[in-house]
Amino acid sequence: MAKDNPLMCQNAGLLLGWDFAQKRVLVTRGDCKQWDCPECALKHRERWVLRAQMGVRQYLGEGLKVDFVTITSHERLKTFTATDYVWRQAWPKLYAALKRHAEKLEYFIVPERHKDGRMHVHALWTANVSQKWVKDNGRRRGLGYQAKVKHVADAQAASNYVTKYIGKSLGDDCPDNFRRVRLSQGWPEIPLPVTDMSGLKWEYVTSQMSLEASMSWCDAHDIDMIDAKEGGFWDYEPVYS
Repeated sequence: MAKDNPLMCQNAGLLLGWDFAQKRVLVTRGDCKQWDCPECALKHRERWVLRAQMGVRQYLGEGLKVDFVTITSHERLKTFTATDYVWRQAWPKLYAALKRHAEKLEYFIVPERHKDGRMHVHALWTANVSQKWVKDNGRRRGLGYQAKVKHVADAQAASNYVTKYIGKSLGDDCPDNFRRVRLSQGWPEIPLPVTDMSGLKWEYVTSQMSLEASMSWCDAHDIDMIDAKEGGFWDYEPVYS
């Protein structure tokens, strides 16, 4: 697989969707979905930022109060592992307390590795609580006393917060199997594009030889190779080493 393109997924090959009725084959690159892959990490970050923005716009439109919140870890905890462990113990208790102050509690949480190596948390939520409430209740559950709560007035402000803080945090170097995003079940999904993929026969191409054989067959049988994401003719580029 080509290694010189930093925006090319280094771990996934091509998918071909054969549409013999229309004399075409849709070509798309698979995603390995790993955060250590430059292309997939960029896609992950963009999707999560978009999803955060969509949720804020929806909840503001419903007349709910949305806050941007930062919560620190207890000052006695010195490592990322320790702060993550305490947060996972504290959050269910803090969540239960928050529910008593929210007409509809939805949240979008992104942990961040601070420059001192410890973890603190950025969140968007619909709980109607003050900064002092967060400080006091977080402290009772083993979190840091330093906390900030800022009301999100409109969708543009939400976009600025999400891009500056949450987008940055999603790029942090984190341990394997670490959940970079934690959100409520009701947080809206990104709508999938409406694309007719019915009747296609999908093939995963595993080598350059297989790709070139498919290209030769398409050329011999007047089959168009279409970029499934862009919609135009697929531009050949080396994919496999």
